[in-house]
Amino acid sequence: MKYILFLTLLLTNFILLSQTIISGEVKDKQGKPIPFATVFLKANRVGGVTTNEGKFSFNAKNSGSDTLVINSVGFEQYKKLLVFEGAEISLSVVLKSKVKQLKTIVINAGTIEATNERTVAVLRPLDIVTTAGGQGDIVGAIQTLPGVQRNGGDQTGLQVRGGDVNESNVVIDGMIAQNAFNSSIPGVSQRSRFNPFQFKGTAFSSGGYSARYGQALSAILDLQTNDLPEKSNVNAGLNMAGVSLSGSKLMGNNAVEYSGNYLNLSPFYGVTPTNVNFYKVPEGGSFSTRYISKLDSSKGIFKMNFSRSYNKTGVEIPNPSVAGEKIKFGIENNNTYLNSSFRYNVRPGKRFFTSISYSDNSDNIQFGVAPLIRKDSRLQGRAEMKSDIGEKYDYTTGVEYQHIQYEQKFDTLLVGYTETMGAFYYEGEYKPGSKFAFKPGVRVEYSALLKKGNVSPRFAFAYKSSENGQFSFASGIFYQTANSNYLLSGYKPDFQISTHYMLNYQWIKSSRVFRIEGYYKDYKQLISEKSTSYTPNQFRFVYGQVDNSGSGYAQGIDFFWRDKDLAKNLDYWISYSYVDTKRMYQNYISKATPDYVSPHNLNIVMKYLVEKISTNFSFTYSYASGRPYYNPNNPVFLGDRTKDYQNLALTASYLKTFKKKVFAVFYVSLDNILNTKNVLGYRYSADGSQRFEVLPPLYRAVFVGMNFSFSQFNQDEL
Repeated sequence: MKYILFLTLLLTNFILLSQTIISGEVKDKQGKPIPFATVFLKANRVGGVTTNEGKFSFNAKNSGSDTLVINSVGFEQYKKLLVFEGAEISLSVVLKSKVKQLKTIVINAGTIEATNERTVAVLRPLDIVTTAGGQGDIVGAIQTLPGVQRNGGDQTGLQVRGGDVNESNVVIDGMIAQNAFNSSIPGVSQRSRFNPFQFKGTAFSSGGYSARYGQALSAILDLQTNDLPEKSNVNAGLNMAGVSLSGSKLMGNNAVEYSGNYLNLSPFYGVTPTNVNFYKVPEGGSFSTRYISKLDSSKGIFKMNFSRSYNKTGVEIPNPSVAGEKIKFGIENNNTYLNSSFRYNVRPGKRFFTSISYSDNSDNIQFGVAPLIRKDSRLQGRAEMKSDIGEKYDYTTGVEYQHIQYEQKFDTLLVGYTETMGAFYYEGEYKPGSKFAFKPGVRVEYSALLKKGNVSPRFAFAYKSSENGQFSFASGIFYQTANSNYLLSGYKPDFQISTHYMLNYQWIKSSRVFRIEGYYKDYKQLISEKSTSYTPNQFRFVYGQVDNSGSGYAQGIDFFWRDKDLAKNLDYWISYSYVDTKRMYQNYISKATPDYVSPHNLNIVMKYLVEKISTNFSFTYSYASGRPYYNPNNPVFLGDRTKDYQNLALTASYLKTFKKKVFAVFYVSLDNILNTKNVLGYRYSADGSQRFEVLPPLYRAVFVGMNFSFSQFNQDEL
């Protein structure tokens, strides 16, 4: 036994002596750490990825010499010959910027990103919550970007470049969020379910999006959750909508985060007049938790997110059968969401990613005197591999699986359906030089419900025209099945199709961004009800023939300008969108511009920090030209227009510290400061003799709150 122990110790020492620990840190010229840089030995093919602090450490065989290579996007490659002499090798490396921002060719047609590498339209969490008029909601802030319709407060979801709310998807860590918004209430837009501070990256694609995703005719909002928190903390909030408590516990390479809130809008509606009569003020609560674990040497990271929420509200809505009358609409919602993902660096230049999610949602609705129960669930998984082949070509390939169930019971009528969909995708990116980049891709899907498949080619191209500017082009074919209203009624129409063409020019210098993009979308095989009459009732039952004879188009141009260099502590952006669109779909009786589309949309956002009083001010002016509405007295279908929509909003946030242990934010938000009496549309009686206004839920609104963070921090973190 003694000999075995001796030999074991001898062998262990031999192994340790035959290896050298290589460690260090990687920074830029300003001394800032560079995270996620690839560090490896060229011959041994061992290495790792730098941490958020720019540090790395790994073991190498103690024999002779080898070349250390460090790569990071936007920086020149670093090489150094290392000679192994048995002692630990510690390095401090400063990478030189290869180029700044757009000097590296990046394909961006249709996509506005907000990541650590880009400054195009950086809507980071703090940007989102401090954008006046956005109500601290991700989608509210996204509505200030070009291509997005300002919905006016009566519709829930993203309306992008002429597309309705069913044509956009929200993706979290590669998984479609089945119920990204709180359950819809007629005439009252709902917030997204997610906290902006959950996410580190935002990529909003208003068209021509990646082959990784499908089942969206118009747009994808791709969100990436945070990695390990920088430190442990506890946060508490109190405002006119409720109370919240959240925090995180950092334990080395592991962390647990948690949050909970109680919602009750009684204080808010007590001081803010509404255009909607709530017989049951919105009330509810939610709980969420996250677990994050990072492997040693940053080889990989595992994330698990769980959330559970309950909400209840009741409102009087216009009777869809009798204009001018009101009926009660009450809803109780239960929602459960689970998402886990794992990213692993197999070796330098090869990365594996897998994720799985499950969502379950139920709505118990009292619609007049009839009960309506809706239930849906979605199980989905994804596995993909990304590989770099040299410095000029990389590709991503993967598979995706989705199993979806819907069930609806109205009074005694029970209907439902089950869908299983599989997909395979491949997308490459080739950069033959510093001026050109190509991104071909293809996505193949199969629907078990329709017993049909589709092939969706995608292509993008970029040309760097100058040191700070570039042109990009993107095109692709996109498919989407019919929405649940038709599938629940037993119809099984074919895939709907949209083909995108986009060309843009983008210029970035320092903290200034200019972007202009033109686009054309061709819609085919849209769902069409063979109706001889039209009704705007969104709760109508579908009877008769339904097919894919619908069609349409959308074309327009978007402008975006953002400037952080004009003056110290000043940040502003201007976005303008023009869209010309018509379609024949659903129960339309002729091709027309849909009633949710405003041809002209303008947003001016300005933020300024007054250092002396530690207060940040944000102003947002939003303008949208009049939307079409149905007038039975007009022979032109959807030929009337509402008056223009205008809104001026202000948010002020005061920052205060208490003995460097408590960080507090006190804020006030004013929406529609000028109290503009916006009208979103009109409804008519059956004989067309009476007209009734469709109003936003609120005119002028005031919202006050405070947040506290209990953790140690440095002054420069503010």
